[in-house]
Amino acid sequence: MRERQPSVQVGVFDQDRQSLKDARVRLESDQVGGKSYDLSWDGSRRCYFARGVDLGSYRLLAERDNEREEQRVEVRSAGLRTVVLLNSRRLPFLYRGPVKTPFERQPDLFAIALDENMPNQGLTKLSMVAEQEHLSCELSDWNGRPPRHARVFRFACGTSADSRTRITQRLAEIGGVHRLGPLVHFVAKDSISCLTDELVVRFRPGTTRAQIRDFVQRGDLTILRKLTVTENVFVFRLPSPPCYEMLDRANELARCDLVAYAEPNLISIGRDDAIDRSASSRTVRPTDFLFPMQWHLARIGCPEAWQVMYDEISPDRAMGSPSITIAVVDWGIDVDHPEFAGRLSNGKPKVCAVFDFHNMQPHHRGRAHGHGTCCAGVATASADNDGVCGVAGNCRLMAIRRPEGLMATETAYSDMYLWIAGCDPLSPRPDFPKRLRRGADVISNSFGYAAGLPISGLMKDTFELLAERGRKGRGVLLFFSAGNNSMQDFTLERPWAASDRTLAVTASTLGNGGSTETRASESSIGDAYPMLDFCAPSATALNGAYDPPKSWAIITAADRCSSDPDHNLQPNAPARCSVHTTLSDDAAKGEQAPAVVSSTGFALGQFVLIGRPGSEGAEFNQIAAIPDGTHLQLRDTTRNSHSAGTPVAAGRAEALHSFSGTSCATAVAAGVGALMLSACPRLKWSEVRDILRDTAVKIDSTGQWRDVDGARYSSWYGFGRIDALAAVKAALARRTFWADAAARAARVLRLRRCGAADT
Repeated sequence: MRERQPSVQVGVFDQDRQSLKDARVRLESDQVGGKSYDLSWDGSRRCYFARGVDLGSYRLLAERDNEREEQRVEVRSAGLRTVVLLNSRRLPFLYRGPVKTPFERQPDLFAIALDENMPNQGLTKLSMVAEQEHLSCELSDWNGRPPRHARVFRFACGTSADSRTRITQRLAEIGGVHRLGPLVHFVAKDSISCLTDELVVRFRPGTTRAQIRDFVQRGDLTILRKLTVTENVFVFRLPSPPCYEMLDRANELARCDLVAYAEPNLISIGRDDAIDRSASSRTVRPTDFLFPMQWHLARIGCPEAWQVMYDEISPDRAMGSPSITIAVVDWGIDVDHPEFAGRLSNGKPKVCAVFDFHNMQPHHRGRAHGHGTCCAGVATASADNDGVCGVAGNCRLMAIRRPEGLMATETAYSDMYLWIAGCDPLSPRPDFPKRLRRGADVISNSFGYAAGLPISGLMKDTFELLAERGRKGRGVLLFFSAGNNSMQDFTLERPWAASDRTLAVTASTLGNGGSTETRASESSIGDAYPMLDFCAPSATALNGAYDPPKSWAIITAADRCSSDPDHNLQPNAPARCSVHTTLSDDAAKGEQAPAVVSSTGFALGQFVLIGRPGSEGAEFNQIAAIPDGTHLQLRDTTRNSHSAGTPVAAGRAEALHSFSGTSCATAVAAGVGALMLSACPRLKWSEVRDILRDTAVKIDSTGQWRDVDGARYSSWYGFGRIDALAAVKAALARRTFWADAAARAARVLRLRRCGAADT
């Protein structure tokens, strides 16, 4: 699985993002007399491949028929993984790092960003103007609603240029509306990317200040700031406002010999991807009320892994070390939720840092979506506090709201990630937070950004910095969701997940009544080896409730914000039940007003659990009315039959029984990564990756498995479904190795000191 020599892997795609197998790919050295290499299609890796390539600078050439693309690349000790996009239709293009990326112009579409605090009357006026001007709204999420921070409108057929100017000006006059630049990527139910008037430029090593000044003058550029992700990276402002024509200037600058890359600083708006063992029979079993229904924890061996940590490390670190921090980057987190409001085994608060990079505020009061709370609950909800339990419940939580809308430039994301990792991006913003004393060890990212485009040079440099300098040189663990695009390859749809410095996670689930593991139907695939790292448990289908054996959603903490626009993420399960009764009579399947011993204490709107947690047929419902003292009127008819004496419990709605998608799977994997670092903090990020790959379970023998260099790899599952127990055991073995090595070194030092004293 691990390459012993530097290898080069190149994916070649057409302008429709379809992988090509009939191209000619070649590396030509920039050095006089240097070697050249022909890359051939590798059917097992599903990419063009060469091993044993000398380190250095090359021109990468890809050809097919009359199409030809070239880019400058660098082969390092870790090898090279990149993509080439051919452009047979001669579409306009922009650079993403060294990759020329063709796109379709969208002259009939225009995008706007909306302020976070835009009042309802502003939204109403926006809708009214759109209707009056016959604009159709083209961007929506998977619920069919426009995203909170953006709109994409299409002009009516035949609208003149003057009318278009008038319409966009009319919209811009509405308070809280901001016109975005032209679209360079657009998928109606997924994401958009828009031009700004900013250009991110990285100069080649050895470029002098005088050469940079001359470059700025010749390009009529304005220096905005210097970035800290690597040497010689700057943000410039172009002299013209955002327009398609400005790309000619940007692309000309990118071809300068002094430049490693020059790329537009895009604003992108995406979506969240929400959606029998050999161990000892002893297991740590949390006392949380809903823990017996959290099937995913048992499936990956968490109770056994916690027990091993209990035995080998410490009882108070069984569910992770309070010295390890998981950052959840999302829409914000309900940090006052009981699952995050307590303290860890060392007495310190669960939440170590909170920042809203959308509103630039040190809190999450501006959140309006429950997705982040659900992800944080899966990864690190506290144990033994009556609700649910996370994979690494004793690890600290860093709660981050990511930039959206007008704030969502790539420089803003780069600054955010550097800050999370404990670095100082030297942001010029006066409201940027002060540098952290200690950065995060694990970052969980359940969303897509710049979908449909290759990774930018800036974000590639950002992730390389986090992998090389984060955690005191050991590297931050960056988990990214692969997306919920069904059988579509995620390489270009989730470019950050496809980076060789990040860990890409897709979703598995249970099928056939829970006896086998299979692919979650919406989860994306990773065709090229080893683009997809592994899978983790999630739901049978997006929006599916916890309803075994038909649907296997995951139960987690829910955001208690009642204004969440997504009803699928609103609380729908009692986590702390204070009211209990039992059925006084048998209740048939389809019952809507079951008879109970007493309805005293129950209230209208409460969520209830009928059945003991984890028992067959247990199900959730909601009280629609209380007709008398011995009946409860339910909102929905019961899905299962229940006998007299079955318990019925109700309490505060602080949980969700319908979390799903690769969002959920990514949070599971991030929690396992935190457990591994708790077991052995000295692990490098690449060692964690290799252990997770090596110990992953090869589920579903029909799941597109193939052999590559002695490793089993699946387009559906990567290297398999993560195994918390096996991964923690492997991490503990590394811990023992380091402890033994330290003891040997100490003995040698003592002997040397004794010898010196004797002489």
